[in-house]
Amino acid sequence: MIPSHLSPSQVRLRLWDHISRELKLMPSLKLILLVLANYTDSRSHKANIPASLIIRDSGLRDEEIKRLLLSLEAANWIESARVLSDAGRSVMLYNLSARLIQLAFSST
Repeated sequence: MIPSHLSPSQVRLRLWDHISRELKLMPSLKLILLVLANYTDSRSHKANIPASLIIRDSGLRDEEIKRLLLSLEAANWIESARVLSDAGRSVMLYNLSARLIQLAFSST
């Protein structure tokens, strides 16, 4: 999916470029995607970050983030997975969708 010859910085730049130039979304939705792109690992294609980190990095309010995450997931721009933390609490982790990553690298 992501070409192996690209450095992590090149992967991040490709994702940022696609999100900012190609996607016709509200700025707050793009901001969430850009935060996720910033944490996306170039090998696993996953960020696996909680909403709290998205809130911290985006500066958006908790209530707004939750609503926007649902919207992005419904549109298949992001994926989520519920996992158990070390403390045994259930935590939702977010990633860019495989479809979005594929679109960003389809011109490679």
